[in-house]
Amino acid sequence: IFPNTRIFFTTGVWDDPSLVEEQQQQYTEILKQMETMADNTRDLRRESEDKNVFQNLFSFRKLVQDSKEYDDLYAKKERYEKEMPPIGASLSSNGVKIAPTGSLVIKGNSVPDWLPGSEYLILGTFSTTALDP
Repeated sequence: IFPNTRIFFTTGVWDDPSLVEEQQQQYTEILKQMETMADNTRDLRRESEDKNVFQNLFSFRKLVQDSKEYDDLYAKKERYEKEMPPIGASLSSNGVKIAPTGSLVIKGNSVPDWLPGSEYLILGTFSTTALDP
């Protein structure tokens, strides 16, 4: 590292507690819907064992439709898992959450900061803890 090199840090911060709570509720609702759909699919498959071929065609169509809905719910679940604070995030007294880890980086090329394509090299990682005054 050259003298006068600026060292930057990166970490996740969630500064809107009400939004985080809303996302958590929506995430929980999605998990419940996915569990209900899985239970319904198991029941439908069990029931279809005793049906004839034509009745099974209706069941198959229902399974395909449910599969599409399940895929949509799964995509939403994945999105919420990426957006929400991870387990172990530090919580401050004002409700702000900070990711449990972060990175220290330095600029790795001479491209000006305002141009796309800036390269940053990771020097190391750190862990965070909320400090209340």
